[in-house]
Amino acid sequence: MFVHGVATILHADLDAFYASVEQRDDPRLRGRPVIVGAGVVLAASYEAKARGIRTAMTGRQARRLCPEASVVSPRMSAYSEASKAVYRVFEETTPLVEGLSIDEAFLDVRGLERISGTPTEIAVRLRRRVLEEVGLPITVGVARTKFLAKVASGVAKPDGLLVVPPGSELAFLHPLPVERLWGVGAVTAAKLEQRGIRTVGQVALLPQGALVGMLGRAAGRHLHDLAHNRDPRAVLRGRRRGSIGS
Repeated sequence: MFVHGVATILHADLDAFYASVEQRDDPRLRGRPVIVGAGVVLAASYEAKARGIRTAMTGRQARRLCPEASVVSPRMSAYSEASKAVYRVFEETTPLVEGLSIDEAFLDVRGLERISGTPTEIAVRLRRRVLEEVGLPITVGVARTKFLAKVASGVAKPDGLLVVPPGSELAFLHPLPVERLWGVGAVTAAKLEQRGIRTVGQVALLPQGALVGMLGRAAGRHLHDLAHNRDPRAVLRGRRRGSIGS
């Protein structure tokens, strides 16, 4: 089930947001591994992620993995200002913006083709504007459902654009690892792995009842729907953004 038959939902997600703001504001940090936060890693640049550093890791672990990383204190006011500037670009792109957090949102661009171009053209322009006006890289996924648009942006990271055309959704989705499904964390992935289920396509082949028996009623139904790209949720205009803390 789709909200509509054209790929008009964009998931826009800033890349390594806090670390990217630090690299933007201090040229000496560009191209270098950057860790935001000393005691606990709040964010890591892609150069740091390539060394195995992850959000929520202790600072001691992170420095052990990458002794040459630059460690900077978080500047929440700078991140808030950058977020506001990016959201201004979102809201000038379409009136249908659903903020998920300080650094990501869904945008629905249906009905804008005559005045703004195709969804792909809109996405290209949005990425260019965020880079030129705010100085930050942003990745965008475009699809018919919110779920798949978010998956597409995850696959396209960092600093990418991925459009999943109607009719090719399952061919794109099914080879991906089960962890790409919303709600599949380490515990659920381990349960599926025990049964030899590693890809979304393998989940899709299972009857809903088998997934319910394996994972419980809510989770089983949820994953069965997502594995078939069934996500009827519309982009909800005006939903409040999460705080920086969240």
